[in-house]
Amino acid sequence: MGVGRRRRSPPRSSRDPSASRRRLSGRRGFCSSSRGRPPGGAGPPSARDRDRCRRSPHARVSRRARARRGRERQAELTKRVIILGGGFAGLHLIRRLERILRKAEADVTVVDRQNYHLFTPLLYQVATGELPPHAVAYPLRDATAPIGYRFVQAEVDRIDLASRAVHTVDAELSYDHLVIAVGSVTNDYGIPGVREHAVSVKWLADGEDLKRRILDTFEDAATIADPTRRREALTFIIVGAGPVGVELASSLRDLMDHTLRRIYPSIDFNRDVTIHLLDGADRVIPQMNPRLSRIAIRRLERQRVNVLLRTLVSEIGEGCVRTKDGAELRGRTIIWSGGVKMNPLVASLDLPKAKDGRLIVDATFRVGGRDDVLALGDAAYFEYQGRPLPQLAQVAVLEAPAAARNVAALVRGEPPKPFVYKRKGDLIALGRTQAGAELARFGGLVLSGLPAWTVWRVNYLMQLLGVRNRGTLLVEWLLSYFAGRLVANTP
Repeated sequence: MGVGRRRRSPPRSSRDPSASRRRLSGRRGFCSSSRGRPPGGAGPPSARDRDRCRRSPHARVSRRARARRGRERQAELTKRVIILGGGFAGLHLIRRLERILRKAEADVTVVDRQNYHLFTPLLYQVATGELPPHAVAYPLRDATAPIGYRFVQAEVDRIDLASRAVHTVDAELSYDHLVIAVGSVTNDYGIPGVREHAVSVKWLADGEDLKRRILDTFEDAATIADPTRRREALTFIIVGAGPVGVELASSLRDLMDHTLRRIYPSIDFNRDVTIHLLDGADRVIPQMNPRLSRIAIRRLERQRVNVLLRTLVSEIGEGCVRTKDGAELRGRTIIWSGGVKMNPLVASLDLPKAKDGRLIVDATFRVGGRDDVLALGDAAYFEYQGRPLPQLAQVAVLEAPAAARNVAALVRGEPPKPFVYKRKGDLIALGRTQAGAELARFGGLVLSGLPAWTVWRVNYLMQLLGVRNRGTLLVEWLLSYFAGRLVANTP
């Protein structure tokens, strides 16, 4: 008759209290120690017990603690890399480093005093109205944020090599590996009056300021009745016949001949306007192939640019340039493109330096054999086949991939590899549809005229970063060619 009857359980008060304690102890032990013993005895844990354990506050706290400890251990293993400078060397280093270094391996911080990369080879076109300023400025955060790199806009006050720290006005940034790519500054060679009376073409503000000066000069000259005063006002003196000086002189003449001539009918551009180009060397663009120098000098002569070689400047006054042979040139606008020198930040470091102040690096870009400090670009003195590499954007771009590989190797504790320099050649713009080009990969082939101009334009269009910048560059080049330069004197 007992079939089908349910056996009554004893009253709660009559249950064995020790069993209850065992049951409670078993649950707590199962959840906290994960021994795999279910409440009340041996045997595998049931699904219900496992689910209860996952929901247990003890388990949640344990998981959070383990995750926190894991992050702390990962942070201890992650190396801190600081890159000083977002110029050609720094920016191309970032782009290559992102491809070969995993995010978990290094915490990368980029520091620059401005939040954009300036494409300096085209800065002279901003000064002569061929391009707007934003065409040559690429936001550095567009390069750093998508790949998880940190960007800090700040002026670096000093670098503490002993404690491995970079000090800015507002912060102290610690590093395991430091890459110095701060570039260079304008070199006035101690000549009196350069800073006070001449305009340089180094930063974006310089290009905008020079354009305003040029246009203001023509506005004033249009109202000057005295021919002598007008000719003096319309005399432009460019000191330095390197790439910047030559390209600026040629582009300035194009601005006058193809745009300003139409809108200033009261000015006789053949008689009143003069452009002087001075240099102490015996040829223009002396750092390039001599054949390119000959191409450039012929073009400048056709453009009526007065080239004065072997001419050393002794002093610059207000509206005049005095040379060491006693001559004096008078002109309202004086432009200084005499060269560059080392950044003051680099000069303050107690590290091996060359005579020109650059940091001496080995073939792996390490400074003084240190694994924690590397340098490249204008900041680095790199000897190749017994000669130092020039301070050019092309060199910085070529150095960046090898430097990125070595930074990644040092982060991983691997030996860095030496850099092998492979020169690509030179390009020089010489105004409207004219240029010079030396192509090293084709046995040093030298081109001039329209073919070289085409190579120059395509090369720079591809080098410029950002879809917006490339689009702006292409459109503005076309508008400049067919519709004239930008001559609205906006602030």
